[in-house]
Amino acid sequence: MLLIISKNKKTASDVADTFRYMSILAYAATPGEALSEVSELYRAALVISPELLADSRDFVHRLKSYKLDLPVFAVTDEEFDKDTLSCFDAVFKKPTFSPALAEKIIAFANEQSRARIGDYRLAGINASSDVLGVTYFDKKVRLTKTEAMILRYLIRSYPLPKGAKDILKYAFKSSRAPESSSIRTHISLMNKKLEAIMEKRAILLIPHEGYLISTPEYAAKGKLL
Repeated sequence: MLLIISKNKKTASDVADTFRYMSILAYAATPGEALSEVSELYRAALVISPELLADSRDFVHRLKSYKLDLPVFAVTDEEFDKDTLSCFDAVFKKPTFSPALAEKIIAFANEQSRARIGDYRLAGINASSDVLGVTYFDKKVRLTKTEAMILRYLIRSYPLPKGAKDILKYAFKSSRAPESSSIRTHISLMNKKLEAIMEKRAILLIPHEGYLISTPEYAAKGKLL
């Protein structure tokens, strides 16, 4: 299923109808609705006229934080600078939406989905979803299942800090989630394991915001656990 996003709900609905005519499930939403609608059911999100968003980069980061490796595409007839466009996985520059463009987007979404399954990489960390181990460049460490799920969620949520409630809600696919009060303990224990191979803390606590993977850009903003 595709999530079609536009500040104009009718525009989003018209585009969603184009996909439905092609037997592709699609849901129309405004930007505000989209942030509360994202779930594992969606294969990709399509933003119509991203130039109308107040901050397209922030919106895309927030959208991706709710869904495992969600590809986010844009359709626009406006010229953008590369920095603005770089937050999207693909940009289709067309003046109007058509079935031909819809087919192209579907093909690209399928390709992106296949390429991203199980791929969790950030700042030298590779937390593949098919094993419990994690590598930092060529060094390896073994994590518990709970630790690995938390780490993958924080990787896919970067650069947005995530609190314990978000981690409990989105990191675990079953009812076997740990207690909220134990999240800090799990992260602290995981940090000790990762520190052995990274020689630094992998996860920081950003005061009043949540947990964040440590990168040079954000290291100064957090505190060690």
